[in-house]
Amino acid sequence: MKQVLALDIGGTNSRIALIEVTNKPVIKQKKAFLTKDVKNISSIINKFNKNIDTGCIGFAGPITGNKAKLTNANLTIDINKIKKQTKLKNITLINDFQANGYGVQYLKSKDLFVLNKGNKSKNKVIMATGPGTGLGKSIVINNKVYPCEPGWTTFGIEDIEDYALLDYLHGKYPRTVYCEDVLSGRGIINIYNHLAIKSNLEMNMKIRKLVNKENNPEIITKYSSKNDLCDMTLKEFTKFYSRYIRDSCLHLLTNEVYLVGSISNSIKPYLQKYFKKEFLKHAVYKDVLKSVKVNLVLTKDLGLIGTGAVAAKLT
Repeated sequence: MKQVLALDIGGTNSRIALIEVTNKPVIKQKKAFLTKDVKNISSIINKFNKNIDTGCIGFAGPITGNKAKLTNANLTIDINKIKKQTKLKNITLINDFQANGYGVQYLKSKDLFVLNKGNKSKNKVIMATGPGTGLGKSIVINNKVYPCEPGWTTFGIEDIEDYALLDYLHGKYPRTVYCEDVLSGRGIINIYNHLAIKSNLEMNMKIRKLVNKENNPEIITKYSSKNDLCDMTLKEFTKFYSRYIRDSCLHLLTNEVYLVGSISNSIKPYLQKYFKKEFLKHAVYKDVLKSVKVNLVLTKDLGLIGTGAVAAKLT
């Protein structure tokens, strides 16, 4: 039995785990951190386990060589420094959604909630995607995982209502409006603040002050069943999320989709109610989209499982 370390470093949350591996990775111990509190990755490794010599780090940003910087947080990583400062001598650095892509093959039925049943296909093209601090995606073809950076692609609109949101975002950002300006944690807050101005809904100033003071989308999901503005925000977010998944499936014809992360889980009731209709809303390829199996991943440990698999050379 082999033991490896797995790290999943995101823009908001980070996790480290001890993984035991025989024919599959199994988490034996884990710990979570706020990424803003992480100053030194080596110290986290040493405090967690000083004796493991092999590990893999999933990192929320594009990977070039042995160094990387988080896209949405002020944290950098240098593998050569980590090797000098810890007992980890065999380290693999991959994109965090690449880790999710490697992890999907180890999911069980209890880890999934099916949003669209789809059809069985001999040719498997799999997508793992989800919003968080940013918007991530990976594509799996023949068990090889390809990282993507969808968050910084141009945000598209369909009608005058969408244009109103785009116009609001143009006022906030002196640049092109990108997908993760809408499909991310701050995207949820952007939609909320736009609707607070545009809609005729009665305002709960206590909630609005709390949203903007904490800058935390979890407040919106918390009050969504009690507050019309929060409810409308998540309906709009789900609409744009469903469209993005639909379009991503058509960029490279996809057989299976896995929606991952805490935001995807927090809007599960909205995905249950609104996802399928928007996902299948296409003038030409509705039948193609019907054939795609779409799963909501219920576990938060997919990234750790994926990095554990890579560290143990199961991929």
